[in-house]
Amino acid sequence: MITENGASQKSRQWDSILFFTAGSFMLINVVALWIIFYSDPQLSILWAAIPGIIALTTSVIGLLKLYPRISSETLWLARSGAGFALVAGTALCIAAIWIFAGGISESIPNGVLALIGIFLVSMVIAFICNAVAFLIDGSSRNIGYLLIVPVASWGIMLVVGMIKGLEVGISLDFYTNGLIAVAFLLIGFLLRKNKGR
Repeated sequence: MITENGASQKSRQWDSILFFTAGSFMLINVVALWIIFYSDPQLSILWAAIPGIIALTTSVIGLLKLYPRISSETLWLARSGAGFALVAGTALCIAAIWIFAGGISESIPNGVLALIGIFLVSMVIAFICNAVAFLIDGSSRNIGYLLIVPVASWGIMLVVGMIKGLEVGISLDFYTNGLIAVAFLLIGFLLRKNKGR
């Protein structure tokens, strides 16, 4: 029989594993982006996109697993973060099923674009809610600061995209995804280190 404390410990192991996994796949994404940039231009961007999507999906699941760590001190932020992470994960799953069931084509249906938009906005809000909850909690502020790194990176890409053009903003992922990967790996390390909390 697993005690409540034992179940809580298992949940806390998974949150660090999920962030280690997210960071690893984001590093693979960065390496793939650089390989595509410096090699044959005929290579598909899917080689880089798939690890990036896996990394973001895993990080969203990791955000859901953070709920028990922050729910006692900041209940409404924890619930908001978990809710938006759930919306993000659901939107991504529906979009993936839609794409793979309908086949991959040149034009992406408007419904899939809307789901991707819902995923991105929900994911950013989930990261912000969790970051603020960890910053308010005080005992794990470093995790809160690290959860801000992806949001800041995406914000920089958005601002540069609005000023210099969308393609220039998106091209920053060569660098920002590396920062995000390091942040995810450090979050995994800190969660593992603080597993008793």
